[in-house]
Amino acid sequence: MEKKNKIILTSLHLKHGGVEMVITSLANALVEKGFDVEILCTYHLGAPAYPLNQKVKVTYLTHDVPNRQQFIEAVQSKNPIRIIHEGIRAVQILRRKKSTMKLAIRGIREGVVISTRHEHTLLLSRYGNPKVKKIAQLHSDHAFNKKLIHEIQSGYQNIDYFILLTQQTTEEVSGFLQGYNKKTKCVTIPNFIIPPAINIPDHKKQQVIAAGRLHPDKDFSSLLRIWAKVIDTHPGWHLKIAGEGDLEQSLKQQAAALHIEDSVYFTGALEHSALLQEMADSACYVLTSVSESFGLVLVESMACGTPPIAFDVRVGPTAIIQDGATGFLISDRSEDLFAEKLAYLMDNPKACKELAKQAQIRAKDFYKEKILDQWMKVLIP
Repeated sequence: MEKKNKIILTSLHLKHGGVEMVITSLANALVEKGFDVEILCTYHLGAPAYPLNQKVKVTYLTHDVPNRQQFIEAVQSKNPIRIIHEGIRAVQILRRKKSTMKLAIRGIREGVVISTRHEHTLLLSRYGNPKVKKIAQLHSDHAFNKKLIHEIQSGYQNIDYFILLTQQTTEEVSGFLQGYNKKTKCVTIPNFIIPPAINIPDHKKQQVIAAGRLHPDKDFSSLLRIWAKVIDTHPGWHLKIAGEGDLEQSLKQQAAALHIEDSVYFTGALEHSALLQEMADSACYVLTSVSESFGLVLVESMACGTPPIAFDVRVGPTAIIQDGATGFLISDRSEDLFAEKLAYLMDNPKACKELAKQAQIRAKDFYKEKILDQWMKVLIP
């Protein structure tokens, strides 16, 4: 295959995280299409968490490691010298975070740059070479507060394409760009998955699974309360929560306070293939996030034959789950309704199996080759 243009993606780091998995998957897919692919990565926090094609070049821009936790500990210690030291260090890290990406973007003379963060897009628009095709992505639902809207209206003037993950988000962004930006074309391209190469059992375990960073955004605290509503009438079942984060101990304490600690397992971060197999073994996937930009993990669970239940947050799950057909969407963050739907799937394996069948069909809409066709229309119009 004739070598196509160079494509450069930006990333904050390449450790565990939904955005990082998407960046890695896209880089791998573009290399397979014959592109010369490089990732500009701010922080080197260790080996990439997800398999990366050896043809993908990774350029680390700093040797820094964020010191957020150290700064918090310094503040808690009430030691003025520690606070000043960590505060100065934090400012220096943040300055290098911006300056190194700015310098890297200025040095790109041709090809395509795909920015995966808002702050990177502002730099790309301002400092990117006119000969470079500039593509922006938005991987978080910022709910478009006034500050963000203003920055997008005024700071994306030189962006060629703005890739959004859902049609709803595309329509919102297109609306507030009217009258401010005639150059940038908004396009909906969802994230994709690779068809999972796993064993999907005929009979599911008495297991429910959730995955994600143990962070307030994922609201696992709500999930524990929901589980407490169903476990007394479903002995023998257990809930697995896959992921790591600062909230692990407090969540374990909450589980103990709710007297559900014997049926809740915190697995830590799992290798992706292991997580997919856990999904396939489970009767149901549960998502209680406060916000999502898309919710790729829902597509993964559906592809594994495991119907999801998710809070119907502002954007994301509603673009994936067809309520009552491929899973359940729970409005108004109702924990009682969530528990009711969860108990229904636990009690009705036949209904669960029918949902799973339809979920697998729906997941194919987000398979790699189908989504890559949409990317090619942007990269090679």
